[in-house]
Amino acid sequence: DNSSIKFGFLVQGRADSVDVNSDDTAQDLYFRRLRLLAGGKINDQWSFFFETDSPNLGKGSKGENDIYIQDFVVTYKPGSDAFNLDIGMLLDPVTYNSNQSAASLLTTDYGPYSFAWNGTMQTKVGRDYGIRARGYLFDDKLEYRASILQGNRGTNSTNNFRMFGRLMFNVIGSQKGLFYQGTSLGKKQLLSFGASYDAQEDYKTYGLDAYWDQPLGGGNGLTLQANYSNLEGDPTFTPSMADQENMLIEAGFYFASLKLLPFIQYAENDYDDSALADNDKFQVGLGYMFNGHAGNVKFS
Repeated sequence: DNSSIKFGFLVQGRADSVDVNSDDTAQDLYFRRLRLLAGGKINDQWSFFFETDSPNLGKGSKGENDIYIQDFVVTYKPGSDAFNLDIGMLLDPVTYNSNQSAASLLTTDYGPYSFAWNGTMQTKVGRDYGIRARGYLFDDKLEYRASILQGNRGTNSTNNFRMFGRLMFNVIGSQKGLFYQGTSLGKKQLLSFGASYDAQEDYKTYGLDAYWDQPLGGGNGLTLQANYSNLEGDPTFTPSMADQENMLIEAGFYFASLKLLPFIQYAENDYDDSALADNDKFQVGLGYMFNGHAGNVKFS
């Protein structure tokens, strides 16, 4: 009687038009995400979450993209929410945006630098294999996450394990899932501040973030987010990673009567090496949330 299972899917189709030069435009119709999901509990102490993906299916030359396991997490909860043990493919939040559910993002996608460590640390869309302690203390005001992960194994697997830690203080509201929520479309009040530390051998990343979701009168809602990360590579251990600072700021306002969600996003990528070109990216867009996060159309 205390066992359950749910199945679901996520489909995000996309049309792209990119100006290659003054005369040519590259155009694409494809699946940005195509996912099958399953989750549930075995009993009151054991639960699980499973998800596949085939990202960018049909993009470009329409090569056959592989479908692969993106998430598989088994969670053991011996008692209260103060301690959970997650085992499997773990998405650890270096910043708030990098741990958000793709189904509730404010804009059309994650920030362009929200997974800047992904290739160097040999992770799969930010996921790494390992074990994590996760809990909620002081009336759920404080969330902690502490992980031991595979990390970059190098050529002979003699590297030390990757260590990750995070604290998030929930000033208003709380959330206890594996992933963080995006805009609640005027339904839930949240205000949180987070800090994280990620390290393996001589690689280190420090992260800071703030998230505010504020319902307003008439079912309207305001969503604000700011993320900062400082990545420090090593010429021997991470030769492909340059030292850099990344920033993300995004905001959106939900008009409930019209089901419209205008949004803006600014992202910045600054390298310590002056010989490398820094990047600034700006996105502005509008979502028509005809069925909330379960069904919508976005233009940016």
